[in-house]
Amino acid sequence: MRSVLLGLCLYTGLFWTSMGVGAEDLSFAKALELAEEHSEILMLQASTVKRAGLAVAEARSRMGPELTFEAVGGYMAHPPLTITVQPGDISKSPPIPATPLTFPEDQPSGYFELSLQLSQPLYTWAKLKSSVQLAGLELETSRAEFTERQRQMQQDLHAAYFSGVLAGDSLGPLQQILDILGEIEEDRKRAFELGTVNRLSVLEIQAQISGMKRRIVQAEQAYATALETIAVYTGLDPENLELSSGFRSEHPGISETELKENALESSPSLKKARLNREEARANLKLIQGGVNFRPDLSINLSFELSGQTIPLSEPRWADAWNLNLLAGVGTQGSLFDAGRSGHKIRQAEEALSASQLAIDLLSKQIRLQARQAVEALELRWAELQETRAAAAQAEEEEKNAGRAFEQELLIREQWGMARIALLLKRLALSEREYSFELALYELESLVGFP
Repeated sequence: MRSVLLGLCLYTGLFWTSMGVGAEDLSFAKALELAEEHSEILMLQASTVKRAGLAVAEARSRMGPELTFEAVGGYMAHPPLTITVQPGDISKSPPIPATPLTFPEDQPSGYFELSLQLSQPLYTWAKLKSSVQLAGLELETSRAEFTERQRQMQQDLHAAYFSGVLAGDSLGPLQQILDILGEIEEDRKRAFELGTVNRLSVLEIQAQISGMKRRIVQAEQAYATALETIAVYTGLDPENLELSSGFRSEHPGISETELKENALESSPSLKKARLNREEARANLKLIQGGVNFRPDLSINLSFELSGQTIPLSEPRWADAWNLNLLAGVGTQGSLFDAGRSGHKIRQAEEALSASQLAIDLLSKQIRLQARQAVEALELRWAELQETRAAAAQAEEEEKNAGRAFEQELLIREQWGMARIALLLKRLALSEREYSFELALYELESLVGFP
């Protein structure tokens, strides 16, 4: 018997040890750090930033020289250096020549050409400079969008993490309530058998048990979904995660005026709106540089090499080749476009005016968001304080009911109801802490330091 008990103890110890192997305590700070490294959402946005940086380099390269080439090889039916004299072209009587004469004879019919062209812009009415500026503004906009995506990812991860904390913390009290309801159900069944209560009282408690089982299933599923969501962001195995961070329960003591200033300063949306205004201004300059009577100037160098024989195919192959070098200044522009450039300028001016209106509107909206965030935080804080007081009251009532039960002043069901009331208040307190945590993080995200 002793060996059997020892074996059971050893098996139990090994079982629980194996269950704990691989479980990783994951704090929210660590989850956030892993999400920064592994989130595909941020990787995609980082790729956009990288492409925008390469676009800036491309725009700058247009200000430098460009060297192009063209190579041609073909067959000519009538070589340009061949002359054919038909019979009678020199004299009709007698016909001279009597037969067609071609000279020089055996002229090659091949044709080969190689040309190199070098072009360097001199003056473009600031069009190239405006293009570089637009590309740089696109880069800054993509960076602001990266910050915006990063904050959204942090908020989503925060909501998932602490919804998992709430669900995990709720499972224990819910199971305790279910156990107490089971005890009450047994008491009512015995009372029903004795005829002291009717069947309705038994059905009432069974309905409460079914509702509690539903809440347990809901909490279990919410916990599993939260872990899976965290795994999507962090790349960890959801089966081996233990959430170790808890809710914050202290008021931060914020200044609403300072909050609004910081929100305006750190807002990526407002930064994007300002960049859009600068883009509209640069686009206006770009369009103005392309109106009528504003031609571009550039230096052009052209090197041409052409011939009829394949190089090195015969002793005097170079005699059939020509070499030429052209140098000059080129210009290109528009003289008349039926008013198209004027319409483009007016559109760009309107876009510039609209971008300033967007900045003003967004600034007002951010101030409103800050006000709403403060309102939500203060309300969640007041609700949290109220629930704390109610939980303290329920704890004292449970203690009194426990003592009364020990003194046989209350039956077990009455004591059980007091315990259930305390557990329900603790569940409500966890929900209030969760709501306060979300409101606090929403406010922190608004000012840029989540």
